[in-house]
Amino acid sequence: MHHVWHVKCVAFEGTLRGRRFYGRTIQENGVNCGVVEWVDGPWPPVLLRYVSKLWEMFHVQNCGRVLDKEQFEKQLAKLKTKNDKLSMEYNKLVEDVSKMFDWQDGMVDKKVYQKQVEEEDFVKKEVEEKARLEV
Repeated sequence: MHHVWHVKCVAFEGTLRGRRFYGRTIQENGVNCGVVEWVDGPWPPVLLRYVSKLWEMFHVQNCGRVLDKEQFEKQLAKLKTKNDKLSMEYNKLVEDVSKMFDWQDGMVDKKVYQKQVEEEDFVKKEVEEKARLEV
């Protein structure tokens, strides 16, 4: 009809997966002619049911994996924020312990240390108020 040789192809999706056919490799006006002739005979009805059921199972499993990946990424992001918060708290604790030892060793004047503690408490209260207002 189109004066073009047909090529033997194999269907890769759906219930006809694996069936061979002769088809055109050239599309005319963006539309393919479609299947010209099946090389293999039609699948038995029982096999068609099983293949369609397998495709359903494949799509369900694939969708499940995509959803699991999205949930995993959300949980990972939450854990990273918690880890960052804990890291900040740990660093603050290390600083406080270091200051305490310095104070005990008499390296820091009591008044200077008290002023630093008051400033840190003030900053901490501001951060907590901002966090409360954001929630």
